[in-house]
Amino acid sequence: MKKSTIIWLILCLLSVHLNAKPLLITDHIKAESIKQANADIKNGKLKLLIQGGIVATRVKGQERFERKYGVVYFDLGCVGPSDIRIEDYNKVVASFMDKKYGKAWRKEVRKDVRGI
Repeated sequence: MKKSTIIWLILCLLSVHLNAKPLLITDHIKAESIKQANADIKNGKLKLLIQGGIVATRVKGQERFERKYGVVYFDLGCVGPSDIRIEDYNKVVASFMDKKYGKAWRKEVRKDVRGI
C-alpha cells in the first residue's frame, strides 16, 4: 500500500510538472524591450536600434531622415545588449511612427533596421 501511494504521488507531481508552462527568459526580454521602447517614446527620445559591426555605419541621407522624423539611429555595435531584443523594441517604435507619420517613412528608413 505504501509503495503504491508513493508511485501515485510521483505520477501526480510529474503530471503537474509536465502541464506547467514555464516562464521563459525570452518572454521577460520581450516585455522589457517593449517597456523600454514605450519609456523612450514617452520621454521624447525616439530611437531605431541597429545591430552594427565593429565600426558604426553611416548611410548617406540618414541625418535628413533623423531630422525629418525626430528619431535617431542607435548603433549597438557588434555585441548587442542582452536585456533588449532589437526586433521587439523597433516594432514598438515603428508602430508609434506609423500612427504619427503614416507609412511613408518606411520607404525612407535604413534597410538594416530590424523588426519594422
